[in-house]
Amino acid sequence: MLKIKVYDCYSEDELEAKLNLLMEELDEHNQEIIDIKFSTSHFSDENQGQVFSFSALVMYDNKLTKEYKPKRYEIVEKVSDE
Repeated sequence: MLKIKVYDCYSEDELEAKLNLLMEELDEHNQEIIDIKFSTSHFSDENQGQVFSFSALVMYDNKLTKEYKPKRYEIVEKVSDE
């Protein structure tokens, strides 16, 4: 089943920390992220101060599990020198 999580933070560091935590949690359950959409915006508050917003929408499937895929740098088969 497709699931989403939406984050809205005042700083890039806060958003990054939340996304890294989510990725760790999904990795523990062997689940894979399908896509992440990122957005930034800014506006003025009532005191004419500038407010920034860093947002991310994360799509994942809670029933989809990762398949093992060798990494590009991983040796899969060693060929004989002879």
